[in-house]
Amino acid sequence: RQQFSFPSIFIYGHTSSGKTYVMQTLLTTLQLPHVFVNCVEYFTSRLLLEEILIQLQSCSSSTGQTSPVHCDTLNDFVRLFKQALASRELQDQTLYIVSNFILIAEQLREMEANILPAFLRLQELTDRNVTVVLLSEIVWELFRPNIGCFEPFTMYFPDYSIGHLQKILSQNHPPEYSADFYAAYINILLGVFYMVCRDLRELRHLAALNFTKYCEPVVRGEANERDTRKLWKNIEPHLKKAMQTVYLREIS
Repeated sequence: RQQFSFPSIFIYGHTSSGKTYVMQTLLTTLQLPHVFVNCVEYFTSRLLLEEILIQLQSCSSSTGQTSPVHCDTLNDFVRLFKQALASRELQDQTLYIVSNFILIAEQLREMEANILPAFLRLQELTDRNVTVVLLSEIVWELFRPNIGCFEPFTMYFPDYSIGHLQKILSQNHPPEYSADFYAAYINILLGVFYMVCRDLRELRHLAALNFTKYCEPVVRGEANERDTRKLWKNIEPHLKKAMQTVYLREIS
């Protein structure tokens, strides 16, 4: 913790591949002071910089209270940032753990041209041990400014495999049915949708939406939980119809 970290890290991967969850879990488990900003919510450079400073105040304050912050320029941000890190509460900790910035990075391309290069070398500008972590669904080459900038350390999060998805989705089984019964249902669902949809959130939505239809023969007493052939024949037309409108939410 006393060593300087890489100034900026760029993590990219498809949606629902665990980027944000892994970073949140890592920072929480290791109890690292951090600032977490969503650039979709704070969509202008002023809102973004002020929110970072406000959260930094709460990290350095024992009471968690914050005061209004006005930050119009990047120079103001660097000055106020260094002042916040100079507080006694943060001096008692290793500077590396003070601020890890996790930004939904696509929005940065729409802001002023100096914002992204400044975040990439914030450690140099502030002379403090701070690491900026950028989360994105697109590759770094689409962000790189034409004028050049500090190159971040890049890390790729691959999509979940079908085995990973089966394991994750099977954890949501309803208590009134056995885990094996729900796992068999998830296998059928992934067999239909995996080739057209690998978004974990969408698959979880589809699983919850269609499970009642899958259970109908069991509820009516026409089949038991092991009659996978009857259960498949009952739900197959419904799943094929739902597959035509994945992401559109037209099948309910």
